[in-house]
Amino acid sequence: MRVHSSEKIEQLKRLRRAGHSIEDLVRMLSIPKTTVWHHIQGIKLRKEYILRLKANQGGSKLKKERDLAKAKENARTLLNSKHRRLVELLAMLYWAEGDNKNAFSFTNTNSEMISMFIIILEKCFNISRDQLLVTVRYFTGMSRDSCLKHWSVVTKVPKKQINMYYNDGGKRGRTEFGICRIGVRKSGYLFKVIRSLIAEIPEEINCPRS
Repeated sequence: MRVHSSEKIEQLKRLRRAGHSIEDLVRMLSIPKTTVWHHIQGIKLRKEYILRLKANQGGSKLKKERDLAKAKENARTLLNSKHRRLVELLAMLYWAEGDNKNAFSFTNTNSEMISMFIIILEKCFNISRDQLLVTVRYFTGMSRDSCLKHWSVVTKVPKKQINMYYNDGGKRGRTEFGICRIGVRKSGYLFKVIRSLIAEIPEEINCPRS
């Protein structure tokens, strides 16, 4: 457990008294939300600060609702476009991998599947290669350089842009080049669109539109 200095905790409390939200404090001080919450208990805010924080919370909720509605509409538009087959494939790949995520990412050991996933992102969502976040997990007995070179060729992403993570648990991987995970920078809205596609496709199958 990380221990924060008394000076930082005092700064945290001072900023809270000045009316900053929990999210502000997490971002400004790089302190976990649970730690922030623990240390601001008992700090009373002025009425004007409370009203401002409530107003901001309402605004954030409305924005999320608008973004979700926009994502759903975007998903329907894609399903009615020339890219329907591709976005259906992307959504099914993403769903089959396990849709228990809090952020957009796709992980696989199959080179062709990773390559196809990236190409669909590029064609249907205008995601460029420099927006990709590529992480490779390699295991005991694997060559770091070989894994890096392999996934750089597959993703067409420069080696310097790929994050290499070594699994030091002593387990030997069953694949030659490890596991590749694909993420996208600032993918919050993309994540909503993909989730909307996953919701929309089964609905269309079960309840076809006339």
